[in-house]
Amino acid sequence: PMFPLGSVFLPGDIVPLRIFEPRYVEMMQQMLAGQTELDMSFASVLIARGSEVGGEDQRRQLGVVVHVEQCVATPEGGYGIVGLASDVVEIEEWLTDVPYPQAKITIRPDLTSAEGSAIDLQRRIKVAADAIDQMLQEMYGPNTQSEILGSNYLDTVELERMIANSESLNDALWFVARHLPAGPDIRYDFLSCMTSNDLMAALESGITHTQ
Repeated sequence: PMFPLGSVFLPGDIVPLRIFEPRYVEMMQQMLAGQTELDMSFASVLIARGSEVGGEDQRRQLGVVVHVEQCVATPEGGYGIVGLASDVVEIEEWLTDVPYPQAKITIRPDLTSAEGSAIDLQRRIKVAADAIDQMLQEMYGPNTQSEILGSNYLDTVELERMIANSESLNDALWFVARHLPAGPDIRYDFLSCMTSNDLMAALESGITHTQ
């Protein structure tokens, strides 16, 4: 099952959605009945041109798997869901849009390790995190930031824990990247990265273009 959207989600993102369009309501009904290939999961890709509602949109080739963590039926006959984005996927072939979009996908491997010093990557991640934290404080203010961003607040304690473990640097990179208040094109560039060095460079570039 595929869910094209006007937003780009990154691994680790929390994905809240209100599902009301009949084709996606049917998708959720089939998921809940265990009739879909991915158990309580779908893949989300960015709509490059067109609308989220009604179909006939043009879609990008990269996205993420979204695991449905919470699902509540609404009085209008739809669903409210909270999902968690995980693996990066690449579309091999679009199959059909009936009754809802479906595609053959490949799950991309994790980011390959950075060439060079892990210490240097740790330093660059911290610099990027500091820049993003400053942006968020300027946007929302230090006293309201946590309330506004909720669970997406840049938790520096959690970040330090990930950075301290050289085997968690990819997690730290995605953690910092998903907090950058950037548009879909920059976030899509993050998805296209194949190595941790690539993602670090894309993140630094994204910060420059967002500031």
